[in-house]
Amino acid sequence: MNARNRSVSLGLLAVAVVAAALLAAACGGSSGGSASPAPNFAARAGWNDTDPLEKTFSAAVSIQAGGEAYLVEADNPTTGYGWSFKVPPGVSEVSSVFTGPSPSASPLMGAGGTRTVTFRVPQPGTYVITGVYARPWEPNKPAKTARLSIYANPTSQPAPSTVFTGKDSPGTVTVAAGATFAVDLKENASTGFTWTMRLGPGLRLVHEQVVAPARSPSPRVGVGGQHLWFIKVEKSGTTAVTGIHARPANAATKSAADFSLTIEAT
Repeated sequence: MNARNRSVSLGLLAVAVVAAALLAAACGGSSGGSASPAPNFAARAGWNDTDPLEKTFSAAVSIQAGGEAYLVEADNPTTGYGWSFKVPPGVSEVSSVFTGPSPSASPLMGAGGTRTVTFRVPQPGTYVITGVYARPWEPNKPAKTARLSIYANPTSQPAPSTVFTGKDSPGTVTVAAGATFAVDLKENASTGFTWTMRLGPGLRLVHEQVVAPARSPSPRVGVGGQHLWFIKVEKSGTTAVTGIHARPANAATKSAADFSLTIEAT
């Protein structure tokens, strides 16, 4: 192995060590190719994606309009690779900060670190950001790609007290009367299947939003988004939320629920 290849190999090893430490320290963070939405409607939310061996990353995040969404990615400038992002109108990249390994008396040659990229989303809506990790002279040969779908909740719409996903179904949950909760499910309309949500007595739909991938003339099958329902609990008692995942023509006749929650309103 020549000196150049040895340097690159050591660099990748160092990135892996740094990434493992960061993931171990993360509290409730998520990484990998999961498209599951982050149940967070705060002013700032994002994802840690620091697996240097992963080739693609796709995730969704929910924030309040006017807030910021971020990505933390493994990065090693000494290899010649760097991150670049395409942002849609209405979104701005406000910072890109590289954090290297802790200094030492004899730092490892080629050691990498992480890059935190922050995006500001002033207005409500849905947005998709794409990023590539490539060398400047090989922009079409990225070592990794990233995709972040953002749903910016209107400031006039209160953030839900709780967000339930497919992992909560089937189940029984407790929600305070008068509170608003959200149901957040994966959806890919390009497959022909969509969600129909049925609300029991005492529940009222106050807002519905589909966070879809970026539009294109021929969307790829398998690239999905998320479907959000904001539901207000108007009185105490026991009620239910059920979801049917089917083609629209079959939704009315399908009896078995694909998503179900029993709501204990207190």
